[in-house]
Amino acid sequence: MNLWAFRFLLWYVVILLVQPQNRFMFLWPLRIAYVSVAIGAVLHILACLEENRPIIRLGPGTILALLLLFFAFLSQHIGVFQRSSAWNPYLDTIVKNSLLLIMVEATAVTFERVWTVQMVALVSTLWWIKAGVQLIRSGATYAGDRLMGAAVSLIENPNSFAYMMCVFLPLYLYAYQQGTKKWQKYGFLLCAFAAVMIIFETGSRTGMVTLIAMAFFLVPHYIGRRWKTLLVGIVAIALIYPLTSEGNKQRFRTIPESVFSFMFGKNEEDAGGPLTQDQQSAQERKAKNRDTWALIKAYPVFGVGVYPDPSQYIGDFPMARGQVHCEILMAGRQMGFIGMGLYAGLVGLTIFGGRWIQWKAKAWPAISALGWTLQMQGIATAVGGYFCPSVWFPPMMLLAGCTSALIGLLRVEEDRKRIRAVRVVREESA
Repeated sequence: MNLWAFRFLLWYVVILLVQPQNRFMFLWPLRIAYVSVAIGAVLHILACLEENRPIIRLGPGTILALLLLFFAFLSQHIGVFQRSSAWNPYLDTIVKNSLLLIMVEATAVTFERVWTVQMVALVSTLWWIKAGVQLIRSGATYAGDRLMGAAVSLIENPNSFAYMMCVFLPLYLYAYQQGTKKWQKYGFLLCAFAAVMIIFETGSRTGMVTLIAMAFFLVPHYIGRRWKTLLVGIVAIALIYPLTSEGNKQRFRTIPESVFSFMFGKNEEDAGGPLTQDQQSAQERKAKNRDTWALIKAYPVFGVGVYPDPSQYIGDFPMARGQVHCEILMAGRQMGFIGMGLYAGLVGLTIFGGRWIQWKAKAWPAISALGWTLQMQGIATAVGGYFCPSVWFPPMMLLAGCTSALIGLLRVEEDRKRIRAVRVVREESA
């Protein structure tokens, strides 16, 4: 029964990532997903009652998810500009993805199960690679040379597509490292190169900045362990980048200028002349971030509500409406500094928890490498999420759940070793 609960949860994860409801609406995939996770939850509860063990595991991830649920419902009812206390899309996202995290930690009761969750996520995202390669071949572009996102909510535009490729790129590299057969290793290495090519073809500065940030950690890690793989990767990227369209290369060349503008407050209008579409977009995002931050400081405790009425505050903060392309600011608008702290806690759990797992599991290379992978995925989430609006999205909660589950399992393993050592000492002294 416990195993079947875990299997139904995996099926839910597959549908969340593949999102076939956009192509096979007649199958009602989302309803299948909800039925699947409901069956999984019921089976999990029955298994826990039968085995006389806790229904949830109060690891750091579950605690953060429970706090998120509590403060989301609190903000839903006492947020100063909340539309109503009725169910809404933002609350729906928070509740479902928090329960996903809790279920992952509760059902992934072995190291093998945590590994399985990651591998299921990997397999589910392979069609993203396939879709990206097909779109590149067909020349399907968005706003000039930029590669379109596949028609699903997680990767529906170039920035989201590049962001998700960065988040799952470390997982493709992990599968390459752990592959036992040559076709597996080379297959996943090709997936990693395809992901990099997709990031280049989207022309996403968010994706490129995230990729550069990850490189600061990947390169030193690979130099001492897999320098041949690193050399192959550098050569492959050197061959892929020149094939990128000139329009996308031009976008990447503006990254230093955009960073300078962001850091020192320089406006694009200062350069004179009409603004390009990219400059207009950058100015709008900057204004949204500025006004949203001012709004958060004006209502710091519980924010303005999970689903606020913008007409109540646009007079003072005109750009703090709609989607804000910064996940932590979106969390702050919903729940104030509390929401920002919870978001930082979940991302920090993946980064620093992954680092802790890598260090604690040195004697177990596969788990240690998985900890490193989670750490890199957390870094991609932190950097990419700073420029994207998808706060509390499923992959972030899934990664936090896997990290928290691994931390709990390693602590249990440490306790067992300590108990065995004490028994050995007692037997020897006797």
